[in-house]
This record gives sequence, C-alpha cells and structure tokens, in this order.
Amino acid sequence: MSTAAVDRYDLRAATMLAPPLALAGLTTFLFVRLLPDVADKPLHEDEAVAGLISARPLGDVLHTVVLDRGGAPLHFVLAHLALSIHDSPEVLRWLSVVFALATVPLCYDLARRLAGPLAALSAATLAATSQLLAVYGTFGRMYSLFACASALSADLFVRALDRPSRRAFLAATAAALVPLAVHPFGIFPFAAEALVAIWLWRGQGFRAALPVVGLGLLAVPLLLADLRLSDRYAPEAGLQMDGGTSAIAATLRALGGAAGGHGVLLGGFAALAALGAFTLSRRRPSFAAFACLALAVPPAALAAAGAADSVSDRLAPRHLIFMLPLWIVLVAAGVASLSQQLPARARIAPIVAVAAAAALAPSAVAEPRTISTGAPDAVAAPAAWLDVHVAAGDVLFPYSPVFLAALPRAAKARGFSREPVALARAARRTHQVSAVFVSLPLRRPVGDSALAGLRRARVEAHAFPSWLIVEVRGPFRDGRAALAAAASALGRAAPVIAASPSTAHAYLEQLRGTACDALLSLHSSCA
Repeated sequence: MSTAAVDRYDLRAATMLAPPLALAGLTTFLFVRLLPDVADKPLHEDEAVAGLISARPLGDVLHTVVLDRGGAPLHFVLAHLALSIHDSPEVLRWLSVVFALATVPLCYDLARRLAGPLAALSAATLAATSQLLAVYGTFGRMYSLFACASALSADLFVRALDRPSRRAFLAATAAALVPLAVHPFGIFPFAAEALVAIWLWRGQGFRAALPVVGLGLLAVPLLLADLRLSDRYAPEAGLQMDGGTSAIAATLRALGGAAGGHGVLLGGFAALAALGAFTLSRRRPSFAAFACLALAVPPAALAAAGAADSVSDRLAPRHLIFMLPLWIVLVAAGVASLSQQLPARARIAPIVAVAAAAALAPSAVAEPRTISTGAPDAVAAPAAWLDVHVAAGDVLFPYSPVFLAALPRAAKARGFSREPVALARAARRTHQVSAVFVSLPLRRPVGDSALAGLRRARVEAHAFPSWLIVEVRGPFRDGRAALAAAASALGRAAPVIAASPSTAHAYLEQLRGTACDALLSLHSSCA
C-alpha cells in the first residue's frame, strides 16, 4: 500500500472516529458536572413527592398518581422500578442523571439529521453545557426525562419524515406520546407534531393512517389524567399557588437555561436560533414549522390561560424543559450556517465560540435545592429515628425530605399530600391507620421549654436540630379519623410552637389548614 493510500486511510479513520469520540467526551463532561450533586445537594420536597409515592406497590403508585393527584405517570413508574432495585433517595437522582446524559446524543443525532455534522457537534456541546441539565440532571423528578423524551420524539419525527414508512410513522407516534406521559405540558410538542403531520397527510387516504391514528388516541387517557391534575389547583381547593412567574418570563428563562443564559447574550443566541429556523425552513420546512409551533405556542397559550385564571400552578422554567432540544437544534443550525461561510480550517471556530459563551453565560435557572433542612446532616438523625419507629399501616404527612431520607422504611407507610384535593382523595381510600407522623422543618431547634409545653398540650413530639416530628398514635379506623387526629394535634401544638423561636409556626398552620380543608370536603369536622 502506498504512502498516499495509507494517509487517506488514516484520514478516513480519524474522520469516522472523531464524532463518537467528541460525543463521548461531551457526555462525560456533563456526567462530571452532575456527579457531585447526586449525594451533596439537600433533598427537596418535590423529590420527596416522587420518592415516597414511587416506593409504594405499583398499583398504589398508579392510583395515587392518576386518580388522587392526577397527572402524567411515566416518571413515577420508572422511579418505582428503580427503587425496587435499591431504595434510596440517590436512586431518584441517578435516574435523572441517566436521562440527562441520554439527551446529549439525542440532540446530536437530531441536529445531524437536520443540518449535518457541524450542527450535530454544536448541539451536543450546547446540551452538555446546558444550565437546565446541570440543575435538573440530578433533581429527582421528571424534568430530565421530559427533555430526553422531547428530544427522542423530535428525532423519530424527523426520521419518519426522511424515510416514510408505516413502521417509522408508528415509532414517531409512539415517541410523541412519551412527553405527554411524562408531564402535562407534553401536550405542546404532541399537538405541534400532530398539526404538522395532519398538514403533510392532507389529501391522502385516511385508511392508511388508521394505525397511526389509533395509536395516537392513547393520548386521550393521558389528557384525562392531566385534567384531573388541574382540580388540585382549583380556587376552591384552598391552596395558594404563588412563587411562580409569567409565561413569557418563564419561557425566556427556559430558553436561556437551555443555551444562552439571559440578557444580551440570550439575544445573540436568539439571533442564531432565528438564523437556524430560517435555514431549516428552506431545507426542512416541516421540522421548522414543528419547532416554531412547539416554541411559540406554549407561552402564548399559557399567558392566555393565566389571564383567564384557568391556570394557577407555579410556572417555572423547569416546566418548559421540553423546549431544550428544539432550541438547541435551532441554535446549532444557525451556528452551522455561519460555519459554512468560513474556510474549511476555520469552521470549528464558531462552534468553539458559541460553546464558550454557553458555558460562561449568566445563570438563567436557579438551583431549587438550597433549603438547609434537606441537607444530609440535617435529615440523618430524624431519618434514623423514623427507621426504628415507622411501620406498615402508618401515615406520613406531608411528603417531606426527612421522610424521603428514611427510605426504605418509609416505603412501608402511606404518604399524604399537602394539597387539599389530593389529600382528601388519599384519606378517603385509606383504612386502618396505626399512627400518623407529621414532619415540621425548623430553622432553629425547639428548646426544652417548648417540648414541655407540647407535652402539657398532649402532643407527642420528637425534636431534632432541623426537624420536629409530631407522632399521633392510633389506631384509627380510616384515613379521615387519622387526618382529624393529626389536625387536632397540630391545633394543640400551634400556640406552643408560635411562642418558640423555631419559626415552624407558619408551616404548621399551613398543614393544619390543608388537613381541615380536606376534612371539610369529606364532610368531617376539624377540631
């Protein structure tokens, strides 16, 4: 073999190996970013919701999620499977890590199909440096799964457009259902994809589309579960949902958290995304229409719903994380379009510049796990105590980090929500309760005088530096009686806690108010 032939062979081998090596390196980079947060970040109440529900038997998981709470069940089912292997809070976070890492190659493949290898490299780089994935890649809820599901859905949609066949259409339809099974806002990419598909199919035979339509009808039960979720936030439920932000602000934060940060730099990324959308509209108009619909319709629809008081949930960038792969791919397509205007040797320069800008961008997403009562050293002692005292037939109220830290023992008990509607539904179907444990987070420890006052008020309480566990012993004939006893104990404890410097009084009153609202809806009294 000649020297020239050897050189050509080496060049081809290097060309073939470079993309997978780059992709592996970027995925490893994200993994290294995420790894410290799995064990070090404080546990969050939202993670406790996922963990304590998912640790229950599968039938109870589905009943709690779909009927008591309402909403999308897929993450809870996957978390149940993960917790069946190993019961610990870290398992929830490792599940999120897996889907965060999987989002990187999916963004790569999506951009490669649409705009070539330069766009693919840029998209993978932006995903690996994303602020949203850096935060929610270790958060034990559904958000990294939501981003991954959105990327998978878009990727299979493009594949079906490129190689149309019944199998490809069915795979794309099944993938489009996945975001809807992860989060109620999955309706946005699902509807956008459905509209584009219907437009492309116009004038063709309906009979050939029947298998796809039949599979798509599986969206109906998922939508019904999401409608049940909305009942939890009805005004009559008595739950004040504050702390959110406007639809436009949340969207800008979500896009900036995906890539670009905020301020002037986000404006630059928006210009790249606009260039990418324009470029794709000429070459891949179907995907460009889908991406623009999925990015533009949600803020408008949510703003209109908010103005009509139809939505009262706390909107935050994490709820719009499904936009991440679409925004990243549009930005990457814009970067690739600029790169093509440069000499071959300089084409990597825009990708490096955009990657550096994304990595150094000002934060658009706040870290939610900042409450010290969820820190490992804060939950260790009360979790050890609960590990000894919690038994089957007990109730844990509400879902809290200290109960999550008590896994696997806490899985034997039933968790009660602090949302009145879901709480009433759970209490209605609960029978034979042995004891109720109520957790109250403390900014300051409860002193001996307060504990003596609680004993005089006939409240059995167990104090730890960051937590107060109120124990209400039964047995109780059903969930209503157990909830009424817990509300009564909290009512007796309220004056004592109010006089102590623990700052737990407001949280105690909120729990008692939630319990009383649930009891009233169950036609029971609240002493």
